[in-house]
Amino acid sequence: MSMPRITPLGRDVLAELSLTPLLAGLAEGEARLLLSDAWTESRSDGDILFARGGVAVGFFLLLDGHVELFVEEGGRSTVIEIAQRPAILGEAALFVDGRHPLSARVVGHARLLAVPRGPFLAVLDRRFDLAQRMLGSMSVRLRGLVGQISELKLKSTAQRLAGFLLGLTRQEEGAATVRFPYDKRLAAEALGMTAESLSRALARLAPLGVESRAENLVAIADIAALRDFCIEEGEE
Repeated sequence: MSMPRITPLGRDVLAELSLTPLLAGLAEGEARLLLSDAWTESRSDGDILFARGGVAVGFFLLLDGHVELFVEEGGRSTVIEIAQRPAILGEAALFVDGRHPLSARVVGHARLLAVPRGPFLAVLDRRFDLAQRMLGSMSVRLRGLVGQISELKLKSTAQRLAGFLLGLTRQEEGAATVRFPYDKRLAAEALGMTAESLSRALARLAPLGVESRAENLVAIADIAALRDFCIEEGEE
């Protein structure tokens, strides 16, 4: 595990954090009060942010990069989510029993805001309005996870992969070329499939103009057609 590169909390970071569900709408003074003891740090690929069952000393706001949330049982690892900006990581431990229910590992790189538990909870004790905002942020996260579970249950592997690819571009129509933001094996696990299933799903998308290329690139010939395929009721 590499040593994190730590920097103080500056106005530029506060501007970034204003986009997160936790701090959206807060004045700069309120944000500084809530994060008075926080700092930013950069982490490298494979760094463990926290481990399942470990005592929580704080939580993280993801400013850039990706973090794998996973569970290890019986020697096997199961990916729960690949988090990206503006995710909150480890916040559940602050409100349950003080222990992390999942493990978190950096994928590629990550820049994070580290928020220590004690000072943060002390502010929430005095500011109920900020506590309500935190609960609202957790509710948004929960709805997102429920949506992911629904996708896994109701969509075919090809449809789940199509939705993932569409999420990598901001284009609404026409053609696009996207790149897997991390290893395809990891993407497959996050989508609830094996690497072999992902390859088969790519093959099933080929008639729709989806072409896998070198260096983790994927060409999409028709975004609208791929979107229509995602919402069709299909079977494996």
